[in-house]
Amino acid sequence: MIPLYDENRSGRRPYVTWGLISLNVLVFLWEGSRGFNPHDFIEYGAIPLFIVHGLRLHTLLTSMFMHSNLFHIGGNMLYLYIFGDNVEDQFGRLKYLLLYLLFGVVGGVAHSWIAVMIGGYGAKIPAVGASGAISGVLGAYLVLFPNARIVTLVMFRYWGRIVRIPSSYYLGFWFLYQLLLGLVAPTSGVAFWAHIGGFVAGVLAALPLRGRVRRRRYWGYYY
Repeated sequence: MIPLYDENRSGRRPYVTWGLISLNVLVFLWEGSRGFNPHDFIEYGAIPLFIVHGLRLHTLLTSMFMHSNLFHIGGNMLYLYIFGDNVEDQFGRLKYLLLYLLFGVVGGVAHSWIAVMIGGYGAKIPAVGASGAISGVLGAYLVLFPNARIVTLVMFRYWGRIVRIPSSYYLGFWFLYQLLLGLVAPTSGVAFWAHIGGFVAGVLAALPLRGRVRRRRYWGYYY
């Protein structure tokens, strides 16, 4: 399932979301200009073995702005573009930015902890990508806008169909899928537990705003 857009207009221009997307793209272009040098991933990626021992904690931040390939950044930025504007609108720009970074840190710590618990070579592989932070945005969106419709391209074997799916179903299924793969394939090379940790952090951060959003919706406002 590929989300195309949501039927949920934001009440203000999402400058922080646009800025985050731009920064991720600029860093990706910088990576490309250096030929995606493996030393850059080691230098700026979050290596679980270091993180759990309290070393190189700054990489929890730097790693969330790096991506390994075009599909990696493309998928992450698509989700941030679709879901970020409404979450930014509800939290406010500064709080949204700080929470975005916090979601990424929580996701990085969750991934590091699980990787070290499992052991093996995975604990030494640097993790990169904004998916932990973006997963937090998804968790917050689920709490704040459970009935918003997500226009989605559902692919079958030889054809696709565009459908409108309530975000509670779309994001609920997305989280359960991450949880299932995190349990059965934790060493697959995808940081599923970063997704899970970030998502849960986003849900918890949005819960205090849930009632306020519902009241505004009752009066017809989204901002």
